[in-house]
Amino acid sequence: KNFKLKLNLKNSLERKIFLENYFEKNQINFLVNNIENKNFDYFIDIGAYIGYYTLLFSKFKNIEKIISIEANKANYNNLLENISLNKLNHITAHNLGCSDHDGKTKLWYSDQNKMGGSSILNIDDYEYNKYDPNLNLDTNNLKSHYDKKYKDYKKSKDNFFYQSINTKKLDNIINPINKHLLIKIDVERHELFVLKGAEKILTNNKIFLQIEIFPKLFDNINNFLLNKNFKLIKNIDWDYYYKNY
Repeated sequence: KNFKLKLNLKNSLERKIFLENYFEKNQINFLVNNIENKNFDYFIDIGAYIGYYTLLFSKFKNIEKIISIEANKANYNNLLENISLNKLNHITAHNLGCSDHDGKTKLWYSDQNKMGGSSILNIDDYEYNKYDPNLNLDTNNLKSHYDKKYKDYKKSKDNFFYQSINTKKLDNIINPINKHLLIKIDVERHELFVLKGAEKILTNNKIFLQIEIFPKLFDNINNFLLNKNFKLIKNIDWDYYYKNY
């Protein structure tokens, strides 16, 4: 499926897309093979980043509407630009983080050229907690942390980048009943919170789901989905595929 995508070649992930001309090829091929002959009322892209999945599935005639959700403001602006670049009008984009409650919180990332890894701040996040504060770093001048004398900057919470964001339950964004939904969730270890904020949607609709699950979080997320009558179909690396029909 052909679409245009504006990329930042300083970003290693986007540079890889540019050089290889695809992204998550095995995952997308599996997804396409399983959904191309079925009709879907919505594709919901949670953690849309700059819109690769959103744009790709916008070309599928069997998907009526697309909801694209991205919490990071810079990524969201790039997402909007890519939607506009492709002249698409059946996509609704939201700049917020899906979670288990409506409110405000912070997003964090360690590198401005790797904002695809932005994650909602959770003090219990094992990935966040593997970094130690380094009080010797000048937190008032974050750019200086890229100097060679600060080689350990990625190991310090003090010089991470933080962004205030709004959070919302998916149940409060959209309220479909008895619909066919294709959902992709990739939110850097916040997946269980997203699912807990979407319990009505998960119960009241027929869903094909792709969800990224970090190994340490698999048991809790898998058990949650099994208890909601989802079946695990397959996994490709850390991406897992479920359906409830």
